[in-house]
Amino acid sequence: MSTPSSEAVERRLYNALWWAKVQSAGPLEVEPDTPAVAGLTRAASPDGSTVWLVPTLPSGAGHTVLEELGAPPVAVEQPNETARVLSICVACCWADRSGPAWPGSVGTLAQIRSVYAGMRGRPEQSSDLTLIIGSLRRLHATHWLLWNEKAGEVRLGPRVITWTAADEATLRDLCRHLPDPPPAVLTSEPPPPEPESDPLPSEVADD
Repeated sequence: MSTPSSEAVERRLYNALWWAKVQSAGPLEVEPDTPAVAGLTRAASPDGSTVWLVPTLPSGAGHTVLEELGAPPVAVEQPNETARVLSICVACCWADRSGPAWPGSVGTLAQIRSVYAGMRGRPEQSSDLTLIIGSLRRLHATHWLLWNEKAGEVRLGPRVITWTAADEATLRDLCRHLPDPPPAVLTSEPPPPEPESDPLPSEVADD
C-alpha cells in the first residue's frame, strides 16, 4: 500500500482546517488569493475585494447535516415571518432576474417596508418594523443576507450561491407575484461630481 505524498497530506490538512473554520463560524469572507478548498464554493464579493467560502450542500441535506456543515437553515424563531422578509429582500436585491441572484444589488429598509405592507394588503403598522428588523437580523446571522443596520441597507448573503437553477426559477416566479419595490435611495451613494468652475479673469489673461 502506497504512502500518501507529503503534498497530499498537506492538502488534506489544509482542507480540514478550513472546514473546521466553516463549521465553527459558517461561510467565511477571505482574501481573493486564498487557495481553493475542496467542497467549499467560492463567491466573489460585488467589488471583488474578497471571496466568500460557502459549503457545497448535498442534495436533500437535512437539518443535522446542514448544522454540521456550518450552514443552518433559516432560524426557526418566527419562520413564516423570516421567510416572508427573505422573499421581499430577494425581490428588492435581485433586479436583473435574467442572471443569477448573486451578488445582486443593494436594497433598502424603505423598500422592504413598502413591499411588506403591500404583501399584507394594509397600511404599515407600528409593529411591522419590529418584525422586519428581527427577521433581517436572523437572516444576517445565518448568512442569507448581509444587513447593514446602521445604513438601513441589505444585500443578498453568500448562501444564495447554493441555490440551484430550479430554486432560482421558483424565486423568479415568486418575485413576479410580489408588489414592486420603490426605487432604492442609498445612503452610501457617492455625491454627484461638482461642475467645473469657469476660469477666473486673471487666469484667462495669463493664458
